[in-house]
Amino acid sequence: MANFADAIEPTQDLGGAISFPEGYQVEEAGQTFVEGTPVQIQMTGVGAADGGVAAWDGTTLVRGIAGFAAENAANLGTTGAGAPQPFSPVLGPGSVIGNYAANANQPLAVITPPMVPTSDGFIRYNIAAPTTRFIGKLGTSATVTPVATSNAQVGLIFGLTKDSGNAFWYVDTNKTGASAAVLIVAISPLEPVGTVGGHVIFVVLPAVAQIVA
Repeated sequence: MANFADAIEPTQDLGGAISFPEGYQVEEAGQTFVEGTPVQIQMTGVGAADGGVAAWDGTTLVRGIAGFAAENAANLGTTGAGAPQPFSPVLGPGSVIGNYAANANQPLAVITPPMVPTSDGFIRYNIAAPTTRFIGKLGTSATVTPVATSNAQVGLIFGLTKDSGNAFWYVDTNKTGASAAVLIVAISPLEPVGTVGGHVIFVVLPAVAQIVA
């Protein structure tokens, strides 16, 4: 029974802050992931190595997860399209779909059609910091079904898997040991323990977190 996962989001900050640390990095070209998706920064040994933020490939576990997307990807045609460049004019936000020329005598002047989403070439993500706890659904890729929560799951390490029925990811009890990416630290207090497909609270394992700042 696929289609049970939902967006993974930050829920607690052990540092006492009332907000969560966010990263802001150029978006990799062609990304269509949704908010709550685990993401990675393409660098040496990881993907295109151009510094763009992309959906996590699901297999890189050594410095593989930079965090979880705080917004939907813009499906840019070029990595970081529209982002300001050092020692060059600030081009400003660009339409994800396209802009119309505003004035033939001013080639940089454009008009964005109403209701068209814009992008400055960057994307926000919630950093997989050691003090940030995230919340996500619990399931298993063995049968592609949700799993009941249990107090005995606290302290266990599991992997992450993308739901085959939607665009979200879940904590996967079928991935353990070398395939693990997160540590469960609590069961969601908003649901009874034993809820099938309930939410668990977790941190990204230190070796898996791709902290670049």
